[in-house]
Amino acid sequence: MEGGDDVIALDYALRVTRELGLSGESSCVDQLKPLRVYIAVDGRLPGHPDRDVALLWTEGHGWAIAVEDGAELTVVAHLRGAVEPPPRTVARWVRRQFAGSGSAETVSPAVRAGQVA
Repeated sequence: MEGGDDVIALDYALRVTRELGLSGESSCVDQLKPLRVYIAVDGRLPGHPDRDVALLWTEGHGWAIAVEDGAELTVVAHLRGAVEPPPRTVARWVRRQFAGSGSAETVSPAVRAGQVA
């Protein structure tokens, strides 16, 4: 995000939330630097049927999908490319992950440990 403006991050997160058809009630923007977004996503991912799912964004790394285990988040996929892709692109990627048709993406150990969010 240019200038790291938290208002811009909030607007962007809301547009992604709407594109996913979510209410945004279970989401938040962390205004500390780097800016971070957390969006709870309905449903379960293939391979993680007993875990809640969250969509994460940071201004330095872009979008990732994580599964929740209590208070711990484990990133299982990262959207490659632009840090701030169009909301429609993010929504399509999320839907592919839920359908099990997302590409097998390598997640670095730092990302897997939740350091991206």
